[in-house]
Amino acid sequence: MKSEDISRYLATHPEFFDEHPHLLTDIRVSHPFEGRAISIAERQILNLRDKTTLLETKLAELIKFGEENDAISQKMQHIAVAMMAARDLPTLIHALYLNLREDFAIPHAALRIWQAAGDDIEFSPCSDEVKGWVDNMPHPQCGAYLHPEALTWLGDTSHLRSYAAIPLKNHQVVGVLLLASEDAQRFYPQMGTLYLQRLGELIAAGLQRLLP
Repeated sequence: MKSEDISRYLATHPEFFDEHPHLLTDIRVSHPFEGRAISIAERQILNLRDKTTLLETKLAELIKFGEENDAISQKMQHIAVAMMAARDLPTLIHALYLNLREDFAIPHAALRIWQAAGDDIEFSPCSDEVKGWVDNMPHPQCGAYLHPEALTWLGDTSHLRSYAAIPLKNHQVVGVLLLASEDAQRFYPQMGTLYLQRLGELIAAGLQRLLP
């Protein structure tokens, strides 16, 4: 009889060990780590303990991710409320920069709006090349690269290591928000961009409400 036959028989006859319970303690198998012989019952307990440890680790990870998402959602609410309360563009822009700095710990940010004119730097003209770069973004882009023209909007970038470019679009693109960090891992190419995309949509809606 082959081992496959034995395995198949035990799998299809779960009552076998009910009929022969002494085998659970009489049959000796190797310990998975210590090299000594233990009973099947002991080996099963060890297997269950390993599974329990794995499940506890996964549960801890899920709780951690949940807490992180809750914290981000609360920050998104803060910035949404602040922009909804703005009655003009300068107030909205100020609220955006303030919340990025205070809630998200992002002091390096640059906003450009191309559907309005104004004296503030956020309304400075942008080349068609930059506008095309933003228009062609299917989602926010993260990494160590920025369009060369857009990079100049951040001033001295010698200490910056990672960037995020967020198209501001709802029904149409109205501008772009750049975020930057000294940490090379703050904005990396493989990171999730769901919250960045929502931020872009939120800003776009706020701008469209106040644009002439």
